[in-house]
Amino acid sequence: MLARIFGFIWMIFRFGLIGIGVITLAFILLVAGLAEHFKHGEIHKMPDHYVLNINLTQGIPDKQNESPFESLQFNQTPTLVNTLLAIDNAAHNPQVEGVQVKLGGGCCSLTTAEELHNALMRYRKISFMPVTAIADSFDGAPGLGSYDIATAANKIEMSAAGDFSVTGLSLETPFAGALLTQIGVSAQFPKMGAYKSYPETFTRTGPSDANSLMLNSLADSLYTSFLAPVAERMKQTPAQISALIDAAPYTPADAKAKGLIDEIIPLTGLPEQAGIKHVKLADYIKAEDHAPVDATKIGLIIASGDIEAPSANGGSGDNIEPAKLAAELAHAIKDKSIKAIILRVDSPGGTVTGSAVIGAELAKAADAHKPVIVSMGGLAASGGYWISSHGAKIVADPATLTGSIGVFAGKFSYGGLLQKLNVSLDAVSRGANAGLDDPATTWTPAQMAAVQTMIEGNYQQFVGWVAAGRHMTPAQIEAIAQGRVWTGAQAVQNGLVDQLGGYNTSFAVVRQALGLKPNAPIDLVNAEPEPSLHEILAKALSKANPLSNVRAAALLPAPLQMLMKLQNQQRLEMLPIEIR
Repeated sequence: MLARIFGFIWMIFRFGLIGIGVITLAFILLVAGLAEHFKHGEIHKMPDHYVLNINLTQGIPDKQNESPFESLQFNQTPTLVNTLLAIDNAAHNPQVEGVQVKLGGGCCSLTTAEELHNALMRYRKISFMPVTAIADSFDGAPGLGSYDIATAANKIEMSAAGDFSVTGLSLETPFAGALLTQIGVSAQFPKMGAYKSYPETFTRTGPSDANSLMLNSLADSLYTSFLAPVAERMKQTPAQISALIDAAPYTPADAKAKGLIDEIIPLTGLPEQAGIKHVKLADYIKAEDHAPVDATKIGLIIASGDIEAPSANGGSGDNIEPAKLAAELAHAIKDKSIKAIILRVDSPGGTVTGSAVIGAELAKAADAHKPVIVSMGGLAASGGYWISSHGAKIVADPATLTGSIGVFAGKFSYGGLLQKLNVSLDAVSRGANAGLDDPATTWTPAQMAAVQTMIEGNYQQFVGWVAAGRHMTPAQIEAIAQGRVWTGAQAVQNGLVDQLGGYNTSFAVVRQALGLKPNAPIDLVNAEPEPSLHEILAKALSKANPLSNVRAAALLPAPLQMLMKLQNQQRLEMLPIEIR
């Protein structure tokens, strides 16, 4: 009798689990469907005449969230490319009688700012309609980008409660060598490239001479790029603008007197303008998001984040999964309806193996006679340059950080720390180098020499790969390699980049490569293959769990994340530079 009771309970439990599974599956599919619905959204009828509102206070992403759970938002921020296309569309739309841009602390990198600045300037030139930039303040590192965008406006307005604290540009890099020594951690980082300075973060207390030279060169180039549009707007020389900034910060009244802003917004706010309607950027994109039937299809692929190892299990979602990106490239190359590919790269690099997988797939496009135009964002350095180098043409912003053609490997040994903690380890091993990856011991001189030989081979591969992609000799690449980082403005001079510009320039280069007219319509399409039901469910479930093993690492402090990803890997990565 007792067995029957337990059997009945088990039957209920079992069918209950099946029911929960069915409900969960249905819920995930419903969420995916709703996400797709809200992605396209309901199209509202536009007023006869209106001002287009662009809110940049929270920054602007290069791509949208991939998870249906994260995509289920009524007001997702439009991507950079969609924003640029919308501004260009508005320039030809007689209903749009002006653009109002709201700027804030969340916006923007110098490269993103330059793209938006140029788009707003095109809008003014074509439409003869005004652009107004509004900000509470211009301060901190984001103030550089925000003010760059603002200089494209007819009128710059700032709150009476704000301040103008655009005080210049600073490149900051951390150096933890003394700290690691103090706590008993040994950092061993053999490298190839005198300027390959990433390991210095863990091995030194300050920059090497080569690193210092490179950082000063970068600062000069970036600051020159920033000063140019400000000088153009104010009809002064870059030297005069530099002197103005050297005397900052300013009160709103002083900033207006100096000509840095045009109007001060009273504490009571801007008065309502009777009869003028405003339309949000997201609503405008929904209403205008349709390509002409004769538009040429161009595949757009976004490569953003660190390049993971090919064996990485699922990735973090914020990084580049080599297999996934290679599949997107392969799909776009084989799809005959896609006539060319724009690969947007915004990556500081990553693993050697992951970079090689992606680069090899991109190189196949030339065999298929399908042009791949690389559009560089803020970063396309080291591994990010490896995957870019075989593009038919490379376009970069003047402030893009690129190059960094060099290799390093690294190991952190915690034996000294364990001794301080009175912890002892005992290992039984076979093989002379069985302890190569042992975090308790340092590399022997012989092991260090073996690792050095290995990365020298990787470096020669890197140089040879770039030379083949850029149609240069290895000696020519070697002269500009050595791990040195270049701005886009510098890279176009030394041959690592073909042309300066952003997305809009990439569109022009694509049209030229395909023999199209300069104003021929193009339709940017997602080059990602249609996912299977299994892939949709796997992605939804992994994204739904914020404590998955992949995301758990992201919860660690930044220095520990860096230690984890560098341990015992050969990497192509740029020095972590913070622009302030």
